[in-house]
Amino acid sequence: MTYEVGSRYPKPGDKVKIVEKKNYSSGQLTEGVVRDVLTSKKFHPRGHKVRLKSGVIGRVQKFSDTEEAVEEKKPTQYIPDENDLV
Repeated sequence: MTYEVGSRYPKPGDKVKIVEKKNYSSGQLTEGVVRDVLTSKKFHPRGHKVRLKSGVIGRVQKFSDTEEAVEEKKPTQYIPDENDLV
């Protein structure tokens, strides 16, 4: 399941990646934990505006708990177990 920007309403405590207004053109993301949700709509096409615990304000582009984020952390090297050995 991938996250479509604006489709999932963030909650305080969610770990997210946001884009700050100054980084809209570059697309650079900042990761943090949501302190406040500043958008009241349940859906927002550009991403919900949030304030992180660090005080940074931006629009949510990704949730860190989505399958896409989890897949990045999986090991790429195959490690055989006892049953694979001949």
